Amino acid sequence: MASQVSKPKVWRRGYGLIFLALGVMVLTVILGTVSPGAARDPLLEVLIRKGVLTPQEASQVELEAKDLEKEREQKVAKEVTKSVEKNADKLVPKALKDLQIKFLGYVDYSLGERPIRDNTGRYKGQQNSYNQFDLTRAYITIQKKITPWMSARATLDRHRPGGNDYEVRFKYYYAELRPPNLGFLTDMKSEIGMGHMPWLDFEEHINPYRCQGTMAIERAGIFNSADLGVSLRGYFGGRVPESKVVIGDSHYDGLYGSWHIGVYNGASYHNRENNDNKVVEYRVTLRPLPYYRWLAGLQLSYFGLYGKGNDSINTYATLANVAPLSTNNNYFADWVTHLVMLSYQNPWVIFTGQYYAAKGGQEGRRVDPTGSALWGHGFSFFGNVRFPWWERRLNLFARFDYYDADKDNEYYPSAMYHKYIAGLAYELYKKNLLLLVFETTNYGRNIHDWPGWNGTRSYLTRPDRFNTGLDDDTRFQMVYQIYF
Repeated sequence: MASQVSKPKVWRRGYGLIFLALGVMVLTVILGTVSPGAARDPLLEVLIRKGVLTPQEASQVELEAKDLEKEREQKVAKEVTKSVEKNADKLVPKALKDLQIKFLGYVDYSLGERPIRDNTGRYKGQQNSYNQFDLTRAYITIQKKITPWMSARATLDRHRPGGNDYEVRFKYYYAELRPPNLGFLTDMKSEIGMGHMPWLDFEEHINPYRCQGTMAIERAGIFNSADLGVSLRGYFGGRVPESKVVIGDSHYDGLYGSWHIGVYNGASYHNRENNDNKVVEYRVTLRPLPYYRWLAGLQLSYFGLYGKGNDSINTYATLANVAPLSTNNNYFADWVTHLVMLSYQNPWVIFTGQYYAAKGGQEGRRVDPTGSALWGHGFSFFGNVRFPWWERRLNLFARFDYYDADKDNEYYPSAMYHKYIAGLAYELYKKNLLLLVFETTNYGRNIHDWPGWNGTRSYLTRPDRFNTGLDDDTRFQMVYQIYF
């Protein structure tokens, strides 16, 4: 019986110890959160009792002491941060030092109608719908600075052969060497490998909407942006001071202009080399008034190209389903291009106007029935205005392209198209863009556009072969540009 009575006493004693411990903890927390002013420094208390300091003076001394301690802690923190930054290179593995990884993607949704795509021709009145999402670009770029004068770059991109599965291929793969300045020629870079051709990278840093579609001369099928070869580029006289503020962009900001010359296979980055010809390309850009703030963005550019088309004229004849054009299967048509562009940039406005004449083309398809390359020509205008509202993120832009593959009407009297583009662009954050665009293309009767559309990679055909030309190509487009 005694054991039964003692058990509750044990429990009561246990509960008492628990409550006592909790009480001590609560008291400790309360005392720990009391303002430091509630427990004054003992030395100050002595000085107050002796009448050396008043309580108000003692409080002021405490505040000043706290400020001095705070300054000391901040000084120590700065010294620690400085030491960490100084030794940061030692903490990063050598393989990751000066390594950059970048991503650039275009997610496209288009709604509209395009001429029917097949290999026997496309006729007026026969169309099918866009109404599709597409991934039109998916760059993964790796750049490595090896030494102050040598670096390397590799860029992968999506590829969708025949409209089937997405595949990956190299868009750029090159070593970059930086020779020293040579007098007036400054900021030089040499690319060895699959590098930039001289024109399109330059134009695409003036017209910021490559995500909407290719530039005018590429849209016409004359050439694209990258090829295997070697090139050298640089600036005239250094760089424009504060170019990002004055011009609105820091790319190709040579003080008096820029230049680029290269020798390439001529097949581009997505075709194999089908001949032993090499293509010479060059660009010269002049900036006449770099020190006049509102005219510093004015430039005049010339681009030239000389070589042979990559495919033989009989390869073209086979693809176009026409009779062989020559008994010589190794005959490649001439490929010559001249382009002149006037451009203007500032943080609020962009304008470009260009004219180009091209004999033949990169793939060797712009030929007459005898296999001789045709002279074509075209022009394009582009404008962009940045609005002052919404933190200057909203832009209105428009573009017009005209191209005629047989400018002298030697054989194809209507081998032309007119393209109209207009839209809004909103910069969400640092080159992350959202575009809403309307685009329409009107084709002449001699355009037989297989296997592409929208003006790209067009073949030429006599109207009596396919009776009528292509119907209009019209779409509403929404594009999201991903960049980081």
